[in-house]
Amino acid sequence: MKRFLTYFFLCVAVLAVIGISALFFYKFEGTPPEIVHFSIPKYLGRKAQISFEAVDKRSGLRSVSVILLQKDRQEVIFEQNLPVDRLRGSQIKKKEFQVAFEPLKLGFRSGEAELIFKVSDGSWKNGLKGNTLTARKKVILDLDSPRIMVLSTLHYLFPGGSNLVVYRISEKVRYHGVRIDERFFKGYELPEYPGVLLALVAVPIDKTKVSKMVIEAVDLAGNKSELPVPYYLKAKRYRKDVIRITDTFLKRKVPEFLDRYPEIPQGDLLQAFIYINSTLRAKNNEAIAQLCQESRLDKFFGTKPLLRLPRSASRSLFGDHRTYYYQGEKIGEAIHLGIDLASVAGSPVPAAAEGVVIFADYLGIYGNTIIIDHGLGLFTLYAHLAGFAVPEGEHVKRGQLIAYTDTTGLAGGDHLHFGTLVQGVFVDPVEWFDGHWIKTRINDKLKTILEKTVNP
Repeated sequence: MKRFLTYFFLCVAVLAVIGISALFFYKFEGTPPEIVHFSIPKYLGRKAQISFEAVDKRSGLRSVSVILLQKDRQEVIFEQNLPVDRLRGSQIKKKEFQVAFEPLKLGFRSGEAELIFKVSDGSWKNGLKGNTLTARKKVILDLDSPRIMVLSTLHYLFPGGSNLVVYRISEKVRYHGVRIDERFFKGYELPEYPGVLLALVAVPIDKTKVSKMVIEAVDLAGNKSELPVPYYLKAKRYRKDVIRITDTFLKRKVPEFLDRYPEIPQGDLLQAFIYINSTLRAKNNEAIAQLCQESRLDKFFGTKPLLRLPRSASRSLFGDHRTYYYQGEKIGEAIHLGIDLASVAGSPVPAAAEGVVIFADYLGIYGNTIIIDHGLGLFTLYAHLAGFAVPEGEHVKRGQLIAYTDTTGLAGGDHLHFGTLVQGVFVDPVEWFDGHWIKTRINDKLKTILEKTVNP
């Protein structure tokens, strides 16, 4: 029995030594943490943000800090201590960190700098402070906002009107353009006007007041600048029109829509027309606006007056406020967002300017429709067509035959519904038909800017 107890305690002692040795071996492990998946922009601006992931699969993470260093200036921009149990270490083996900071407010200046990352684990090494990894990343601080200069004048606008804004920016930027209240108009740089930025802008027909018109730019580091644009918004009064809907018209036009749009109320021609004239009209206009948000071209073909339908008379005008009646009862209202041009039935329709066909298909109330991109955010729309003489994607010349007039869609008779849009906003085509307007609002600005560029 005495021998047995001796062996028993000896085994216990050996196991205790092995256990303690294993514990010390595990807790005094010397593998430092890792930092993976750095996400650091090339340029850090006034409002900078970086992210990274720290990993320690054995002892877990104890602390993380990030220091920003520039010459003799040093600031801790992030510091976090994580919970560590003395025996079990840290339960956090992997964690992603996002760090936001404002270098300018911390006293830093534009130029080269360095980010220093320090991560320690839950090991007992180094006096229970754990293993520490230090990593360094060089960065460039860009704390200066882009400088904007307005080059154009005569920014006269009215509801449903458009204009051209010309400007320069001191550096390469992430995006730029003109903001009119909540609506942003993208700026473009065209090869023939190097160093000059152009933005076609417009005021929607239902907007009678403008509170803010600014050029907006955000550089590669995220610094944002705004510069007010001088403008004058002039009121404009549009015509009012009454349209009386008859049973004959309903029987002739509504069936064209029923098979194409199953959501239209069935069995009641009047209710179907009300849906087509209100809900479907709104959907069609939104679809057109989306199609015409951004030009795909690196040229601008709007420096000549747009061609009208030859030998045509104007019927309904842009901005006509239409009120619809059926048997003396008001059944709806709509704003006419184009100009109706009538000639003989089946008249050939020319492209109003050079450009690329971006849409050629049936489009609700507009029937067979073609939309052409002319660059710089300018688009023309041709509706109620008999068919298509050009396919989507074709580059067309000014005056080229693209279709023939007809009565497709919600047309009461053979005519061309012609529309113009600037970055998704329907505008009055009459401006773009006018040679004097093209000269003063477009060409004179481009000519002056080009002369300044060639002979600064």
